[in-house]
This record gives sequence, structure tokens and C-alpha cells, in this order.
Amino acid sequence: MSTANHLDVILFGREYRLACPPEQQAALNAAVALVNAKMQEVASKGRQVSTERAAIMAALTLAHDLLETQKSGAASAPAAVDSSEAKRKVERMVERADEAIETHQNALF
Repeated sequence: MSTANHLDVILFGREYRLACPPEQQAALNAAVALVNAKMQEVASKGRQVSTERAAIMAALTLAHDLLETQKSGAASAPAAVDSSEAKRKVERMVERADEAIETHQNALF
């Protein structure tokens, strides 16, 4: 159940409520799908993987992919390309995910 400023998502079998304005919900859903797929991929390569380990490995894989894309894009793209807005959006999404994970963990303890 999502409200106007929140989005309920499932990552690696767990439900999280994330703060998200309505105009960014589609983008956040896409990010959730990408992260979830990477977490599932990590889990499929090992025996029993904790949610935390799957999340960390997925984050590292995605960060590496992003940096490689930026590096290869920098060689072919004009120097005037500014990725600061995209970087801010990604940082805000990470903050929201951290808040949701912290809220979920606090509910467990």
C-alpha cells in the first residue's frame, strides 16, 4: 500500500516503505528492480547469503558498473556533460534506502 509521499517496495523478499514524491516513484521502482535483480544474482552465486551481504555486493557491483560507464563515457562524451543532478538523485535514493533499512532493523530489535 503506497501513499502519496511513500512507496512500498520489496527487496530480496523484504518489504520496505520509502519516502518518495509521486513524480519520482517510477524512477525509484526502476532502481528497486535493478537492485533487487543484482541482489538475486549475488545470492544465486553463493550458498546462503545474508540480506546485508547481498545488498553490499549488489551496491558494489552497481557502483563499479556506474564508474566504468562514466569512465568510458568521459572518453567519448564532451567535457561539458554535467552528471551532478543524476549524482544528487542517486545519493538521495541511497539515503531513502538507508532510512528504510534502519527503520526496518529498528523494528526487529
